[in-house]
Amino acid sequence: MTVSEVAARWYLRMREHSHGTPERDAFEQWLADDPMHASEYESIRRAMQRMSSPESLSSLADEAEQQVFLAQEAKRKTKQRHIGQLFLVSLLCIMSYVFHQQYLDWQATPVMQMAAQNPVGQIAFKTLDDGTHVTLSAKSDMEVTYYRHERHVLLKEGEAVFEVTKDPDRPFIVETDTARVTVLGTRFAVNKLEQLVRVSVDHGTVKVEPKVQNQQDSTTETRVITNGQVVEVYPNYATVLVNRPASDAFAFLNGRLVFDRADTNEIATTVSRYRQKPVHSMGKDIRNISADINIKDIEQFLRGLPNIAPVSIKETPQYTLVKSK
Repeated sequence: MTVSEVAARWYLRMREHSHGTPERDAFEQWLADDPMHASEYESIRRAMQRMSSPESLSSLADEAEQQVFLAQEAKRKTKQRHIGQLFLVSLLCIMSYVFHQQYLDWQATPVMQMAAQNPVGQIAFKTLDDGTHVTLSAKSDMEVTYYRHERHVLLKEGEAVFEVTKDPDRPFIVETDTARVTVLGTRFAVNKLEQLVRVSVDHGTVKVEPKVQNQQDSTTETRVITNGQVVEVYPNYATVLVNRPASDAFAFLNGRLVFDRADTNEIATTVSRYRQKPVHSMGKDIRNISADINIKDIEQFLRGLPNIAPVSIKETPQYTLVKSK
């Protein structure tokens, strides 16, 4: 047992024993045996007196209340800090969403819009804001919209040649109802026929993909074509790399029409762009018709078509009919 424990025991026992008793005499002897005994006993006595006084008890009570208050206050501040952190995170998320939507709206705001429609028999040359040159074939219709993140052309009808100014930050996109063509800088042609869309590249590189309603359709195939290559996109979303000269697509710029294994539907659609009376194809499509003609000689070509293909030509007040035999 330590000296402090013995001193505490003597203090408790001496509160009940007065002078002259044997217990008191033993206590006095214990004090005299070692100066440390008296020192430790005096420390115990003073401590007990402080604890037993009203002032000490009040102080201890105040201290206990203060500790409870401080603990509660610390808990409250911790809770407030957590709430503040959650509020800050929520505010940042809301601000990020708002800024993101504003950024998307900013990107989706057109910086340039233009529409061009060509009548039958006329070819138009357009220079867009970025220096891109567009040659619009006869009986063609397109809408041009420039955004901050992309340049977009909707080819509604006909045929066009694009010589695109390179801009890595804004790809140049040409869309029809069935095809989407994406480039950075190149010279290419897009021909929207009734049964297919033909993309021909003079130089550079373009990406050709079917324009599908369901983006999850895994049966579609994207093709990347380059100098001199031609791709055809069909209504069933098939993309076919065809063996034909890409230069044929640019022949109309020089006043010529080139048909390479064409069918009667393609011939009717193409010559109708340069003829006030449209040409319609009737019956089974006759394929593998090849010809290189001057646009000025379209009438002569139509009259001679039965000599190179099993078709007949019939004139009506509204249109010219090419009918398979």
